[in-house]
Amino acid sequence: MTASSNPLTLTRSGIIGTVLVLMVAAVCVRLGIWQLDRLGQRRERNAALEARLDVAPVTLTGLPADTAGLTYRRARARGAFDGERTIVLPGRSYRGSPGVHVLTPLRLGGSGPGILVNRGWVPAADGATVPLDSLRTASADTTVEGILLPFPGRSESRGAAGAPPADSVFRRVWYTLDEEQLRGQFPYALADVELQLLPAERPAARLPVPLPPPALDEGPHRGYAIQWFSFAAIAIVGWIALLNRERRQQRTTRRSD
Repeated sequence: MTASSNPLTLTRSGIIGTVLVLMVAAVCVRLGIWQLDRLGQRRERNAALEARLDVAPVTLTGLPADTAGLTYRRARARGAFDGERTIVLPGRSYRGSPGVHVLTPLRLGGSGPGILVNRGWVPAADGATVPLDSLRTASADTTVEGILLPFPGRSESRGAAGAPPADSVFRRVWYTLDEEQLRGQFPYALADVELQLLPAERPAARLPVPLPPPALDEGPHRGYAIQWFSFAAIAIVGWIALLNRERRQQRTTRRSD
């Protein structure tokens, strides 16, 4: 009988190891498929959002009720800016430079409820401090247009905030956003979305710098799927290589006997 005809003898530990490797590979494959499903969902979402961007701007005359259907829609609002209640979101970079985002509420109709308007980026050496007096907007009636985004600090676990304390100090710089606390310091209701101004076709050389629309990318799901499938392949191929080495060792042992 030749050495090549000697079958591999699987030990109990070998059988257990094979079962464990197959289980690990199956889990990795399942996670890879799940990431591909997430990728498909992301693509469907991006297609829906792109379709919303192509629709004519909606005009806001009051607080919108169906904010889910308005997110990523272009919108137009008319009212008066409440410059005294401008807030700053620090730690926002633009083209590699530190700065902040400046948000000013627009009182719809001049004296009605408000909607936070993200006016754009302003450079700040420390990433937090900017001269707000030089960024004031005219309080007179004005019309702005942009894209509707979720309310800053939006959390599904939080509900609407109550009225702010009478002696509360208005907080301008928000390192950590909290929807309830943010809403609570305004004496009027705020829309459940923010309006981000978009860059003009011919941008003016003034601050704040309007921000581009959020990128509708596919996220990391494709890369994660490839990683999980690779882990499954590595587990199976590595185990087969280990079994082949064990078989060669068994052949060597039989020859020496």
